Amino acid sequence: MKRNLLFLIALLTYVLSFGQGELDAFRYSNNDLSGTARGQAMGGAFGALGGDVTGVAINPAGIGVYRSSEIVANMSLASPLITGNTVQESNLKFSFDNLAYIYYYPLVKGGILTLNFGFNYNRIKNFNQTYSTSKPEMKSSLTDYMALLTNGINETEFDRDPYKYSNAPWLSILAYDAYLIDPKGDKNDEYVSILNENERVSPYLKVKEKGRVESYDFTIGSNISNKFYWGTTISIIDLSYIMTSSYDEAFLGERSRGFQLDNFLETKGSGFQVKLGAIFKPIDELRIGLAYHSPIWYSMTDYFDASINPRGIPNDKGGFAGITETPIDAYVKYHLRTPGIWTISFAGVLGSKAIVSMDHEIKSYGAMNLKDKDRNDWKDVIKIMKEDYKSTYTIRAGLEFRFTPQFSGRVGYAWIQNPYKENIKATGKIVETAGTIPHYVLSNCANNFTAGAGFRFTPQFYMDLALVLRTQNDDLYFFKPVNESDSFQGTFTNKSLKGLVTLGYKF
Repeated sequence: MKRNLLFLIALLTYVLSFGQGELDAFRYSNNDLSGTARGQAMGGAFGALGGDVTGVAINPAGIGVYRSSEIVANMSLASPLITGNTVQESNLKFSFDNLAYIYYYPLVKGGILTLNFGFNYNRIKNFNQTYSTSKPEMKSSLTDYMALLTNGINETEFDRDPYKYSNAPWLSILAYDAYLIDPKGDKNDEYVSILNENERVSPYLKVKEKGRVESYDFTIGSNISNKFYWGTTISIIDLSYIMTSSYDEAFLGERSRGFQLDNFLETKGSGFQVKLGAIFKPIDELRIGLAYHSPIWYSMTDYFDASINPRGIPNDKGGFAGITETPIDAYVKYHLRTPGIWTISFAGVLGSKAIVSMDHEIKSYGAMNLKDKDRNDWKDVIKIMKEDYKSTYTIRAGLEFRFTPQFSGRVGYAWIQNPYKENIKATGKIVETAGTIPHYVLSNCANNFTAGAGFRFTPQFYMDLALVLRTQNDDLYFFKPVNESDSFQGTFTNKSLKGLVTLGYKF
């Protein structure tokens, strides 16, 4: 059987073969708990409070609450803590998360008391983590999934004209050329794994991710009669993400046989967003906030690279199969639209002693959208996203108590609902991943437990501290479950501990 794939294929072929998946769209659509140490210490529940750049990022009307100008800088130190059937490389990561300037401009014109302006640099997500996991024995093989993926492609097309299988997944092409799949009997458009029916494998997966999402916010807002505050923000978003993974499978029938699949994905994106917000104070002790964040409209570019290195796999020339690779330095451009967000907030201000606040956020992940570079919908992926994702709720709550005019204590909690419908975990369910990457993680609900303290050294200068413990159970799959596949690796607890320091100066 002749297998001389031509890898110098036109860029169009490569673009059609690689597309973003539903899980990647979600990765770029959800954010971490972010903001100043004061805001995070109170669980991020600042939508009705204002007077803090965390609140302005949630509800732009919060800028109208300011009664002085302010400069703020925020730093964090974080460490991942994964437990379960994975091994996490735990190392401290320092980051500069916030830099903000608020300009207070008094303006007594009718009921308009102020017109304030602000700029806020805010790191809203970190992707940094490295983990590895393995199984001593598994009855399913990635080769089974690759065979299923290749069904429907006539074998003659591999040799005759690679342009005709431009829509075929590159994982199929790599598997075919590495001799990991064969035609089924005398059929030339159905495929089976080269493994025997009862032959088992031992998988090992290592994944390294890094990157961030950064928001540059420009806000304007005002105070009307100390009763109503409004604000609007235009945000410029910058995104970068790099993932490298290595999936190794040893065939237990003959331990000298197996293969290693290496993947590289780099995503770069930029986008914009508009935020609108209002805060109403019917009485001095109560504030009610409402905010809307538009979707982020991203322009994205993905760079893919993948290879399979077979071990001890015979070819049809009397030798052994060699390394197969995708084209180098090819890319795909596309557009992503994230979900919009509605937030309703309540806060009680108990004199000068205490503040109690709560935010309720609604986000519909089924509204995510992917388009190609010419803005044509990726209809198949969009259909799957609508089937697999639901509207989610985030609840944030916080308490601040001022022990003295110079010292305050804070506690908070934030619960973030997972976005998946139950059918995404069904055996045989299509789960769209990017390019030739077979592994994926389904995140469950996240809990953030927060606490902190504030110190006012002078009427102008202050410092806030916070600790944030985030815990979330994640389901890891080596590849998409098919038939009676046991590719599900298991649920592991993904924890992180973050410390924050915020320095501020009012003038």
